[in-house]
Amino acid sequence: MPNYSRNDLTGQAYDIILKKIIDAEYEPGQKISEKKIEDDLQIGRTPVREALLQLRQERLINVIPQSGTYISKIDLKDVLDARFVRASVERRIMREAATLKLTAEQLADLDRIIENEKRTRENDDFPAFLDSDDIFHEYFYKLTNHQRVWDWLKKINIQFNRFRFLRLKIQKLSWQGLIEEHEAIYDAIKANDVNEADRLTANHMHRMLDEEESLINSFPDYFSNID
Repeated sequence: MPNYSRNDLTGQAYDIILKKIIDAEYEPGQKISEKKIEDDLQIGRTPVREALLQLRQERLINVIPQSGTYISKIDLKDVLDARFVRASVERRIMREAATLKLTAEQLADLDRIIENEKRTRENDDFPAFLDSDDIFHEYFYKLTNHQRVWDWLKKINIQFNRFRFLRLKIQKLSWQGLIEEHEAIYDAIKANDVNEADRLTANHMHRMLDEEESLINSFPDYFSNID
């Protein structure tokens, strides 16, 4: 193993555990132990403990006295609030992007991103598909000089991303629909059609929760704050 500092190892442990939580490899409500995580990650006790403390502060891990440590359930209220914020911000981002004249290099970048999404779908590569989806959205934050906003949204969107992972994992037919919506948003931005970019983005963000009821019915033990 490379000679990382303790802080580097803590960050590494945090990133790996967080991804396992978002990807539901550590399932919502699952009891875990430091020892199991150390074995999974092959990282020492102190960095794992520090990473778990941070995740506990972010309400992704619960410690119940005399019971143990558990992966937090997906808080549906947090999911809805995060989607509200993300949709509100992203509509502004896409409207701003639609006022720009994209360069040949930027158009080529976006073409490659969408082609990669199609390729990951064809290969049934779910983690890569999710990464490509994020890359598509992030590109427009970079394009409009709002990278810091994207980085901030990633922090508050963790519960939303857990929900989104489950939805896409179960509803595989939705993958093609998402790609088609990305292509339509891209076309509107290329055409500098601000209103159409806004409308398509609003519909795209709303679609992410269309299967809310069926998903909760399929995984009732995965969620909290269900009205």
